[in-house]
Amino acid sequence: FFYCIGVWSIIHHIPNVDLTQHEVIAVVLLFYAGWCLTRGANLQKYWFKRNPELPTCFFGLIHQTPVRPESRILCSGFWGLSRHINYFGEITQAIAIALPGYFVSGSFVPFLYPLYYVALFIPRAQDDGKICAAKYGQEWDEYIEHVPYKIVPFVY
Repeated sequence: FFYCIGVWSIIHHIPNVDLTQHEVIAVVLLFYAGWCLTRGANLQKYWFKRNPELPTCFFGLIHQTPVRPESRILCSGFWGLSRHINYFGEITQAIAIALPGYFVSGSFVPFLYPLYYVALFIPRAQDDGKICAAKYGQEWDEYIEHVPYKIVPFVY
């Protein structure tokens, strides 16, 4: 239901109203930035779980630093920006998908899709924090000191 909500306002827009070249470029770049955050974070986590002894990933571009030397919690690279940077990437992609509908129609209905993700991810991040605190204990507290932001770097 929510995946296609951004298209509804495009389907019902006034004829001969289209996106400008700048709007298209901005939407594509925003979507790609969100995709890079989501996919990059998940790939970094995958490689760290698979080879925790490797000091870097992505051809040496990102250093993999755990909270402690023996830790299984990353606090560098994508995971040094926020504890759920992949959620931020998903929300960013959803905003990019909503923008064309807004640009064409001026309707805020397409933003129900990213709002759905915000409503989904904030409670999930809180639940994950409780689960990880119980699982990792003091190590989780150290991680929170290194990475204070839950989803949006430097904001939340």
